Amino acid sequence: MSVRSTRWILFLVFVFVWPWPMLGPFDLFAPVVRYVILFGASSLVAASEGAAGPVPLILLLFGLHAIVYLAIDWLAAWLLARSSRSLSGATRWRCVAAAATLAIALALLFDFYRTPFGRAPVANLLGVLS
Repeated sequence: MSVRSTRWILFLVFVFVWPWPMLGPFDLFAPVVRYVILFGASSLVAASEGAAGPVPLILLLFGLHAIVYLAIDWLAAWLLARSSRSLSGATRWRCVAAAATLAIALALLFDFYRTPFGRAPVANLLGVLS
């Protein structure tokens, strides 16, 4: 496995699994993909209903969180991939596959996430993305 593939796999795992807090009025602790989904939904509301009232601020809030946390996830994946350059491709593959599998399994089995916009206040990965 190349260092570039390592970086992309780690980045995708971080985007879909690693929980980040939301700063502001919401009690939200979710992966970056949730902020991207909320930004997309807010954009559609702004486009169809108009950007009046609190919609622009909510759009800005979700957009900034998505951009900042995507950048942090990319930086973390880049640093981890760069630090694994000395490993052989097979060893790097085993380490990344084990770490990704463990992270996804933990996110699916345990309620790590908080979301005021879902059916339950705490949820696992499937609950926060549904």
